Amino acid sequence: MLWLASWPRSGNTLLRTIFFSCFGLHTGSIYPRDLGGNETLEKQTGHIEWEADGQIHFPNQIPVLKTHELPQNDAPAIYIVRNGRAACVSLWQFYNQSLPLEVVITGQHRFGSWANHVRAWNPWERPNTLLLHYEDLARDHKTAFDPLTTFLGTPVQSEELPSRDELAGKDGRWVRQKSNWREQWTEEREALFLQYNGEIAEQLGYSESD
Repeated sequence: MLWLASWPRSGNTLLRTIFFSCFGLHTGSIYPRDLGGNETLEKQTGHIEWEADGQIHFPNQIPVLKTHELPQNDAPAIYIVRNGRAACVSLWQFYNQSLPLEVVITGQHRFGSWANHVRAWNPWERPNTLLLHYEDLARDHKTAFDPLTTFLGTPVQSEELPSRDELAGKDGRWVRQKSNWREQWTEEREALFLQYNGEIAEQLGYSESD
């Protein structure tokens, strides 16, 4: 099996869409009714839902599973990371702002802090793990073709990908219209982010200007 791992709101759905549209690979999720049961979005992303027998029945391919959890085993993984500042704001919005953004930044919720998630997966040193950056995929998804082809041993079948606006128009929650996370960022929140996540952000090359 293959994990598609990320902290929430870091580009996992985009990566799954690339898997399906460009490589012809379906993906599942450890979370039942992921994508909110939106069947149109499921078809666009190649999502396979859990069946009544408690299984995900993949076609003739390697099982590929999305997760936001900490590592459960040493199976191969693709870890997709996003600037933690943007990911924090996006998760806060996904939660409908039902908890303070500061709680998301410090990791006082079920997924923990952005930095601790990256540390746990340790994509630099974990065997059989490919690290991808959301920003690269969002800028030009074709930049993922070479590393994915090498890692998966699967050739690209199509270079076409549904646009973000197209997917957001069919959902609006799992895939949102593009927004500016900086509108919610303050000097105080930046200081708090650096206190809890600064070391990993620097290691990944992320700054407030990214």
